[in-house]
Amino acid sequence: METSGRVGSVALGIGDSLVAQADLSGFRRHSSELLVVVSDLLGRHRLQPQDISRIYIPKGPGSFTGIRIAVTFAKMAAFAIAAKIVAIDTLEALAENATSVIQNKTADIRRLAAILDAKRGLFYIAVFDWLNDHFQRKSDDLLITADDFLGRFCSQGAPVHLLGEGLLYYQKQFEHPNTVILDKALWPARAESVWRLGQKLAAEGRFEDPYTLVPLYIRRPEAEESVEKKRLI
Repeated sequence: METSGRVGSVALGIGDSLVAQADLSGFRRHSSELLVVVSDLLGRHRLQPQDISRIYIPKGPGSFTGIRIAVTFAKMAAFAIAAKIVAIDTLEALAENATSVIQNKTADIRRLAAILDAKRGLFYIAVFDWLNDHFQRKSDDLLITADDFLGRFCSQGAPVHLLGEGLLYYQKQFEHPNTVILDKALWPARAESVWRLGQKLAAEGRFEDPYTLVPLYIRRPEAEESVEKKRLI
């Protein structure tokens, strides 16, 4: 499932095949629709909740509420039906969206940056290079301004292709002679990408402990920061 962005989605895989994907109906409908969509996908394929053996979720960064919903759902499934959990970095899932563009040879992407809005003029950004038929990290998940990102990664070398919902309102800040903005259809994180990365990690046995699994926030929720600021004042 993908719940870290504005519009969530759920995908169903059986064996090594992705058999279905469904979007939630609108902006931040994760809490009200997630269970309904999961139930509908299972029903359409004559499956029961106990047939779920693995759950692939975003662990962050991204929407604090959306990430908590995914982590809570996965923990409940682990305790109730012994489903194994794979947690995917959201920025890695975003980068995975561009794989199809490279495979279809519609763009020559050598370096890619996945961008999410972290509010207050900051962005969650991770940079990847395309090597050996997959994206490899060039950076950790960063909490950074647009100007700092451009200075560090876009001043020279191959063009940096950009995607992610952080561009939705701030695309102008990332326009630069050495950046290429990818099509908007690639900006949202997708359950399909979470599934593809989840399959790889599951094959390596990289499952999460439901007792210790926590979201990857990078920064504290805005409400907590506001409380801390008031204390300092």
